[in-house]
Amino acid sequence: MVSWEKVEELRLEADTIMTRYQEVEELLARAHDETGDHWETGELPVTLETPAGDSITITLDFEADPATNAQSRYERANELEADLKRQEQVDEQLASLPADPVAYLICYHLDYVEGDYPKSIAGHLDAQRKQVDELCQEMEETGVLERVESGTVKQRNVKAKKADEVRQHHTYYRLSREGDHLLRFLDEPEGQLNVLRHLPDSQQIIQRLRCAGPDSPRITANHFDMEFEYVRHLYRTLRQVGFLVKYKQNEAKRRGQNAPDQEFHNQTVYKTTERAEELAQTVRD
Repeated sequence: MVSWEKVEELRLEADTIMTRYQEVEELLARAHDETGDHWETGELPVTLETPAGDSITITLDFEADPATNAQSRYERANELEADLKRQEQVDEQLASLPADPVAYLICYHLDYVEGDYPKSIAGHLDAQRKQVDELCQEMEETGVLERVESGTVKQRNVKAKKADEVRQHHTYYRLSREGDHLLRFLDEPEGQLNVLRHLPDSQQIIQRLRCAGPDSPRITANHFDMEFEYVRHLYRTLRQVGFLVKYKQNEAKRRGQNAPDQEFHNQTVYKTTERAEELAQTVRD
């Protein structure tokens, strides 16, 4: 779990490495002349004295020099600090929702059908069943969802054979009152603003679409070297919240670029809405 203690720990390790630079350099050089597990693991545990005079054990990257070992810790600490600050800015109403686009999609799906079980939800969302199951359990614990007896559930709006029949022997979930309030909050400008702070990579993707023009999840995933399924679900969530809309394929060319239509062949293309433009600028300011 991300914590301020971890941020301080990483920075202390980095400061210690830089303060004891020559000692670390000698330890790494000596390890290259000796046998040991570090040749297999790529890690070298060492005990050093911190700038304050305390003793700590640091696991070094065996193949990296002292400066690189320190820099990687500084960079990781900065990343974690940014995550923590983002979490602190998120409204309490979103704090109970996992920072995962699939969690948002589960809530919207349950709002639409009133009740469903993880296997069915995963099928409708084209998501991994294990992931859906874990998210449902987590949201039940935080109060966003509630578990219901299968015999009391009457599904609606489900495009499936015998959709109004309840499948027995499944764990059914539906939105709790808190979950219902959460979705209402997401319809408000303040709620939508917090989505940009809550969902990792949402600002980055919206900024790309604002600058480069309409794009598809697959091309965006390739551009940022992200998992396609993750980006696809993030696009769908941003569309559900009101930040993206589908764009006609024959019009989907990047602004200022001569991107061929074939680049988007058989792909769903999206562009940002006015609300996304407005709120993205607010977050940047």
